[in-house]
Amino acid sequence: MEKLDHKQFEPLAVNRRIETRAYELELPPRWTIHPVFNVRLLESYREDPIGHPVARLPMPDIVDNAPSWVISEVVDSQ
Repeated sequence: MEKLDHKQFEPLAVNRRIETRAYELELPPRWTIHPVFNVRLLESYREDPIGHPVARLPMPDIVDNAPSWVISEVVDSQ
């Protein structure tokens, strides 16, 4: 089920802690969602211990409260 897939985006800065269970994040200006998230939805940023680049999704635009990407190029993998 795609909607239950785990998604991670680029690391985001924390603006402030709200009470004990929520944080306000610094979101990209093009995102039109509320910037406060429960701690259950957040993960600490961890670099790969071997130094390999960590594959992450690029920052999406938020369209109708869902992440959206514009495809600029299709590369044949064969």
